[in-house]
Amino acid sequence: MAHRAFESFAESLSARRTTRRGALAASVAGALGLAGATGVAAQDATPEAENAAHPMFLFVQLAEAGGWTQSAEDPEIYLLTLAGIGTQTAFFSDRPERIVGTVDTATFLENLGFTPANPPNAAAVVRTPEGERDVLVVELFDPVYTLAVGSPSNGVLTYKARVLDAYHGDNLTSWYDEQDDPELPAVFDQISLFIDDCPDANNCAIPPSVTPPNPNVRVYQGPIPGGPYGTCWNWDDWKCYPCAHAWDDLSAMCNDAYPDCQGYCRAS
Repeated sequence: MAHRAFESFAESLSARRTTRRGALAASVAGALGLAGATGVAAQDATPEAENAAHPMFLFVQLAEAGGWTQSAEDPEIYLLTLAGIGTQTAFFSDRPERIVGTVDTATFLENLGFTPANPPNAAAVVRTPEGERDVLVVELFDPVYTLAVGSPSNGVLTYKARVLDAYHGDNLTSWYDEQDDPELPAVFDQISLFIDDCPDANNCAIPPSVTPPNPNVRVYQGPIPGGPYGTCWNWDDWKCYPCAHAWDDLSAMCNDAYPDCQGYCRAS
């Protein structure tokens, strides 16, 4: 069911002017359609892709239905729910690399960095019960993912979301330009969620594990000097790393800039 939702969206893309990202999304749709509804092992990277330096990725999550509700704690935060989601998140890179594959959704959620301080952006493309399409570009953080026992394609994933006032990246430009208003319908039949590449590293903080006397509190110190620094997704271990530095190098910058860290600052 989920891959058919994606293919339906890809067909709608072809009916209008196809962007670079839209064309590649359509190719991913075909790969997922061949892989089956669970989206397992879409295809291997091409030999040229293995030699590519820092390709830019886009991630895709598909669900059969969902909802959009305002948070009771903060009127600027919403809950974006994806119901009937499978265990795999698809990923693909831009031309010329053409890397396409899937990653376990739980692993993806753990490693991309869905934090309130530095969340990734995403375009939610939904199909309303009336058959219309609605698009909204948001920030996503604090995901909660649950799977029904014995049913790998019947998961529920809920994000906290903030609507973007402006989008300054490249991956989601065509969807940002398409959105009509800062809302989604309260319920919808299908959703294709396009999640941007790794967020930049731009914060210096003492992590909760080393913060006395409150070990569960992250103490923000300030921005990384000279930042932000781009981070790149590694499809070998499903994690984000600084594209041109090491995490230890950026953390050293933080500790030099903020002596109160006493050497405990980490870049994020």
